[in-house]
Order: sequence, then structure tokens, then C-alpha cells
Amino acid sequence: MIFGENLLALLVLAIGAALAFGNMMALIRPRAADELAEDELERPPLGRSLAMIAFGLIAALWALISLAAADDDTPDDTTSAVLATTTADDQADRG
Repeated sequence: MIFGENLLALLVLAIGAALAFGNMMALIRPRAADELAEDELERPPLGRSLAMIAFGLIAALWALISLAAADDDTPDDTTSAVLATTTADDQADRG
């Protein structure tokens, strides 16, 4: 795989951070009144935005913790197979 076994955690981190940041910026800096159409709100709904910020932060933190806790020292199956073959060949040559 392109990013190894951490692809899902990286995607959750990106989507969660974008969700939190986008909603936070929409609350902090709403669109100007001259950019609004007739049926558009000036500010996003506060409750929905806070819920989306919380959900995005939880997802991003979960992904960061998952990435930090990932054990990169464990060899994958192909490395184990190569090591086992090499060890068996070395033992056969020695004795």
C-alpha cells in the first residue's frame, strides 16, 4: 500500500481536522452581508457547528493517538518470511 497500514488513520486525521477547522472558521469569520443570497443565513447555526467541531476534534485526536501508538517495529509478513528463509539457509550451511 502507498502509506502502509496507517492509511485509515491518516484519512480520519485529515477529515476530522478539516471538519473541526472549517466549522471553527465559519463561526469566527462569517461571510459578508453582500455575499449572501436571500435565503442564506449570515452565521451558521451555533449548536450544529459546535457539534461538528467536537466530532472533528475527537476524530482527529483518535487518529493522532492511533498513529502514535502504531508499532512500527513489528516486521510484516514478507520480512518474516525472508528472515526465516535466510536463517534456515544459514543453519543448513553451518551444520
